[in-house]
Amino acid sequence: MKKLLIALSAFAAVSLTLASEKFDLWPEGKMPGKSAAEPESSKIEDTWIGKKDKVLIIRNVSKPALEFFKAKSDKPTGLVVVCPGGGYGVIAYGHEGTEIAEWLNSQGVSALVLKYRVPNNPMGALMDAQRAIRTARANAKEWNVDPNKIAVMGFSAGASLSARASTNYAKKLYEPIDNIDGLSARPDGTILIYPAYCDEPGNEKRWKNSKNPGHDYNGMYRLAGELPVTKDTPPAFIVQTLDDGLVNSAISYFLALKELKVPASVHIFQSGGHGYALRKLDKPVDEWKDLLATWLKAYNY
Repeated sequence: MKKLLIALSAFAAVSLTLASEKFDLWPEGKMPGKSAAEPESSKIEDTWIGKKDKVLIIRNVSKPALEFFKAKSDKPTGLVVVCPGGGYGVIAYGHEGTEIAEWLNSQGVSALVLKYRVPNNPMGALMDAQRAIRTARANAKEWNVDPNKIAVMGFSAGASLSARASTNYAKKLYEPIDNIDGLSARPDGTILIYPAYCDEPGNEKRWKNSKNPGHDYNGMYRLAGELPVTKDTPPAFIVQTLDDGLVNSAISYFLALKELKVPASVHIFQSGGHGYALRKLDKPVDEWKDLLATWLKAYNY
């Protein structure tokens, strides 16, 4: 991948089941915006995702990176930029990142896992997402990818980031660094799995420490002000459950798309909580990945 080696510098890899390639997102010394105050660290940590589980968590990201998982195909495939969650505080890199990329490969779709800047750096994270989408297009030929089939997918805060990337793609967040930044940052599709912070009441609570939940019915579903949805916003696939305290996030984004007749599929399941990713809960929400597989096929990814 001569083009990639010119555009990006390689960084140390972690062994995974499938072969993957890792690259720094920004050229050395050229990253716009701020870095983390503490050194980066990664650790397998205990968590609770319907049952006791262990997941890979990355903290204090100052050097954003991409991990590329190439689907086996004779013809160009679609590609999904995967944004793991973590409340914009950490990166749940394993179960909401590399495991998702492997599943996408099993569906014949290539994937890029984005390690974006944390903690508490939403602007840096959005710059990283824009750069990741542009990088996918810049390397489409090398990667056997259709440059017009680049979707963005996120979980929780990663879904918030994906929605922001899907609605702020025309904003110039940083000065162009190279030819990559001359390409479009608009995703061709948006996949939001248990999204966070897409409703304004939930967004205010997260970033402004507001205790106002939005008392009128319509106010509960006000779209976050940082998501300027238009008729050109990419088609979306959305999943959430009623027992997820962030469920209004999915509904708000869906209603905004519906109002402007942007194609959207929303699946609200009865239960499943938050953070399950591909974990089997023995509940109907387990079907979300099968529904997504159908959606990806319908859009020729």
